[in-house]
Amino acid sequence: MTRSDQRAASGDLDSRPVAGDPAGLQPIPVIDIAALLRKPGAAAAREAVDLIAAACRAWGFFQVVNHGIGQALIDEVWRQTHALFDLPVKRKLALLRSRDNPWGYNNNELTKNQRDRKEIFDFTTEGTDPIYGQRNRWPADLPGFRPVMNAYLAACTDLSLGLLAGFCLGLGLPADFLRRDFDGNHTGFVRLNYYPVHDPMDGLDSDHLPDADLGIHHHTDAGALTVLLQDDVHGLQVYRDGYWYDVPVIPGALVINTGDMLQVWSNDTYRAAIHRVRAMDARARYSIPFFLNPAADCRVSPLPSMVAAAGKGYYRPIVWGEFRGRRSDGDYADYGDEVQIAQYRL
Repeated sequence: MTRSDQRAASGDLDSRPVAGDPAGLQPIPVIDIAALLRKPGAAAAREAVDLIAAACRAWGFFQVVNHGIGQALIDEVWRQTHALFDLPVKRKLALLRSRDNPWGYNNNELTKNQRDRKEIFDFTTEGTDPIYGQRNRWPADLPGFRPVMNAYLAACTDLSLGLLAGFCLGLGLPADFLRRDFDGNHTGFVRLNYYPVHDPMDGLDSDHLPDADLGIHHHTDAGALTVLLQDDVHGLQVYRDGYWYDVPVIPGALVINTGDMLQVWSNDTYRAAIHRVRAMDARARYSIPFFLNPAADCRVSPLPSMVAAAGKGYYRPIVWGEFRGRRSDGDYADYGDEVQIAQYRL
């Protein structure tokens, strides 16, 4: 029995069909957030807030324009990203992450204990991070890489805090209701993704799981929200109602999706989007997600207003730093199943 047959027999979501033209289905929206970023509580921002709330309920995905991140910075981020992955394998492996330190390069990552066909490079805010007690690894032979990437992380942080205000307003909460769990103490990070046509483990003398058959297997993002910069190669798909739907590439737009912690805070009002990336068969693909994650000691549980609206809370509390640590163990190697919020469901 092939791996695809095994997945179909087990009900694995990755075996589900890809939808054709979704007739009658509201597409993933593209939202102008200029007014929201200027003054989230103003009447002019209300349209964006309502569209974001509707997207979070229907898709868990939307795209934003007029997001405030300059094209010059984005162009330089792409240049540095290509330079990193173009380095010889030996120089990339010198930045290889470990179970103790998740920051740096990896070509053997897992999603739900299945190996992905990709290379990655992860970095977080400077200094010693509060979850792992580790520091970023940087490529010494790319002198412009570190300052450009730090500038991009800062820009994504500002954008994400503006979006977080919109998420809160959409739940009937004050715009700054969740800000204390992120502003100045978040544990977010940037990931550089390279999805090659070939398997990056080919020819390497290393233990790894069988051949990777997807760029990244189906999953939800662990944190609050994700800001994704993607190139012009299609591959990202979101799951809904039994089908996979392609997320279009729109020049100048950033893709936003909700994560597990917003699903818990909203008590299932906003659902973390299940998504994946197809394996590349003709052209390589690059993408750059920023994951906005709360403070390490943040205790995430359904918000009182969400519990009152539903009549009960659906989750027990989650200490973010513990949850994130267990998730990265599952990403790095086969140390058991990745932790999922379903394990915290009441």
